[in-house]
Amino acid sequence: MISNVHHAMGTVFTFLIIDEEKSKSQIEAAISFACAEIDRLDNQFSLWKQDSELTLFNRGEIEHPSPLFIEVMQECERAKTITAGHFDPWALGKRFDPTGLVKGWSAKRALSILIEAGIQGGLVNAGGDICVVPGRIYTIGVQDPFKPGELLGVVDVTEAVATSGSYERGDHITSVKGLPITTVAATVLGTDLTRLDAIATALIAGGAEVLGMVTKMRGTEAMIVKSDGSMLASPNFAFSKG
Repeated sequence: MISNVHHAMGTVFTFLIIDEEKSKSQIEAAISFACAEIDRLDNQFSLWKQDSELTLFNRGEIEHPSPLFIEVMQECERAKTITAGHFDPWALGKRFDPTGLVKGWSAKRALSILIEAGIQGGLVNAGGDICVVPGRIYTIGVQDPFKPGELLGVVDVTEAVATSGSYERGDHITSVKGLPITTVAATVLGTDLTRLDAIATALIAGGAEVLGMVTKMRGTEAMIVKSDGSMLASPNFAFSKG
């Protein structure tokens, strides 16, 4: 197994590669290309870099966004729809903030580069948003939001899992509907990490209401941890406690 850590987008991207056929140099080259793509997307979608496309767009200096920017906007619109507005990157009025989705989207693009390079097994972990090379089962730990460094349990992942919670970046999520936030952690299993990233954010903001929506989404399962320590999950969420 070869691992690599890359800092971008205000978080840590971790690469774990399991491939006995590729040489170390081949694997490292593939990871390097994937990291370069993450950096390119960070430069494009950063809220903090004054010359990023996102910053320029929010300042009204871009009339015709790039195709990738339009793709992110469309993904955000779909996520807003399926979460009944609990995920809303336009909630702050004039500013467009897709950070609750673009991290998972970027990890997914990085994984595609690894797969195109012929990597047979492994994963990309973007601060708890994980997509894996298909073909095997990956056992992923779910962090206990009340006990830093300890696991609440594990889930089996065949495609993607997204997590969100105050243990990752502090209290960085607010309810766009003005409701009190009582969910401290969320875990979502499914196929599309871009969508799962947004749903995990929405689960923190909307709690049980959004969890009810997840139960109606084909191929998607979720679990939330409430501030009182109780847990709620969709019917087929497979979770093994630590």
